[in-house]
Amino acid sequence: MLRSARPGKKTVLKAAVAAVAFAGIAPMVPASAATPTEDVTTGPTAAATATWQGSNDHVLFWNNAILDVFRQVGGTPGPLTRGGAMMDLAVYDAVNSVHTIGKPYAVKDGTAAGAYSSLNSAIDYAAYTALRNAFPGYPVASLDAKLQQARALPDHASAGAKERGRMLGVKTAEAIIAKRTGDGSADTTPYVTIDAPGHWRPAPGKPAGAPNWGKVKPFALSSGSQFRPGNIGGFANPTDLLQSPAYAAQVNEIKRIGGRDSTERTADQTQLAHYWANDVDGTYKPVGQQYDHTAVIFRKYRPSGTSFESAKLFALTSVSLADAAISIWDSKYGTDWDVWRPADAITRADLVPNPGIVADPNWKPEEKDLAGNSFSPNFPTYVSGHSGVASAWAGILRNYFGRDDLSFTAGTDDPYAVGVTRSFPSLSAAAKEKADSRKYIGVHFEWDNAAALDLGYKVSDQVYANIIN
Repeated sequence: MLRSARPGKKTVLKAAVAAVAFAGIAPMVPASAATPTEDVTTGPTAAATATWQGSNDHVLFWNNAILDVFRQVGGTPGPLTRGGAMMDLAVYDAVNSVHTIGKPYAVKDGTAAGAYSSLNSAIDYAAYTALRNAFPGYPVASLDAKLQQARALPDHASAGAKERGRMLGVKTAEAIIAKRTGDGSADTTPYVTIDAPGHWRPAPGKPAGAPNWGKVKPFALSSGSQFRPGNIGGFANPTDLLQSPAYAAQVNEIKRIGGRDSTERTADQTQLAHYWANDVDGTYKPVGQQYDHTAVIFRKYRPSGTSFESAKLFALTSVSLADAAISIWDSKYGTDWDVWRPADAITRADLVPNPGIVADPNWKPEEKDLAGNSFSPNFPTYVSGHSGVASAWAGILRNYFGRDDLSFTAGTDDPYAVGVTRSFPSLSAAAKEKADSRKYIGVHFEWDNAAALDLGYKVSDQVYANIIN
C-alpha cells in the first residue's frame, strides 16, 4: 500500500529506517544516522517520526478541524465535500512530494523528496491555503487560529525546514485551486419548478438546494452522470410510476414508520434515525460524520499509522464523497424524475390517481429542526444523499483497508442524539443503517436508498481505481 523510497537516493541504513517509519513504528536510529533537524540529505529520526503519528498527526488534525468549518458553513453536501477534497488532495500532493505514496493528483515537487522535517509544515499550509479558497465565507481569524494550533504541535524541524514546508504546502494547494477553477461550482442558475402532482417543489420561501451541483466537474469521474441510476422502479415514465401498486407500497411504508406519530417505529429505529441525520445547520452535517468515522477507524486499525498513511486514506475518502455528491445531485436534478418527498406523497396523495394510497393531510416526518418543526431536506428525493455518501465512504475504506469487516463504535453531532454512540460490525453495515435511517425519519423511500447505495459503491470503486494509487 505504501511504497518505499526509490533506491539509490539513500544509504541502506537510511532506507531501512524510512521503511520502518512509514509502517508506523518508531525506529531505533544511531545518533550518527540523523539529527532532529534532518533535511533532504538524511532520513527521518525516531523523534521526527513521532510527530507524524497519533495525536501529532497533522493530517488527522486538519480533518478534524474541517468539521468546525462544516458546522459554521452548513448547507448541502456538494460545496462541503468539494472543499474537503481540495484540502485533502493538497495535503496528499505535499506529502507525496516528500515521500512517494502513489501517483500525484495535480503536482509533485521533486525538490522536496526526502524533506521529512518539512512534512508537518507542508501539511499545515496545504490545508490552510486550500480551505481559505474553498470556504471564503469562513472567518479568516478562525482559520488562522487553527493554523496556529497545528503549528504548536510538537515538531523537531528547524526554522529553515519549516519554511520549505510552508512553500511546498502553498504550492500544492495552489495547484489544486487552479485545477478546480471554473469547475461549475459557482453556477447559480435558478431552479424552475414543475408545479404538477408527483414533482418535487421547494419548501415555501426557501430556494432549492444546489440545483446545479450535478453539473460540477468531478475529481475522478468523467461526469456526474457517469453512473446515473435508471428509472425509478424500472417504470417507463413518471405517470406509470405514480399509478403503480409498487409506488403505493413505498409511500405507505414511510407513512407507517417515518411519521412523527408512528406507532410501528421502534425506539432503536428512532434513535438511529436521528443519529445519522445531522441535517440541521450547526452540526458537522452528514458528510462530516463520515470524516469523523474515518478518523475513528484509522486510529483503531492503524494505531501507529503515520501521516503518509492517513494522507492517502483521507484523499481517497474526500474525493469519493465529493464525486458521490456530484453524482447524487445529477440524479436529483438532471433527469425527469424529480420526484416529491414522502411528505408530499402522503399529504397530497389525493392529487394522484392511485387507489392504494389514502391521503393524510396532517402527516409529518420525524425529521425536525431545533425548534421541533418537521421538515424535509429542500431537494428532490431520488436518489438519497445520505445513502450515496454512506456507500461511497464504505466502498473507499473497504478498498483502502482491503476488507469490509472493520467493526467500530462512533458518535454523532445531531442535536436529537446527543451523546449517542452506535456500534457496527462492518463498513457496509454502517452504510446500510445510514440508508435505512432516512426511511425511519420520514424523508426517503426505499428505492431512493437502494439506488443511492449502488451509486455510491460504483463511485468509490472508480475513484480508487483511477487516482493517486
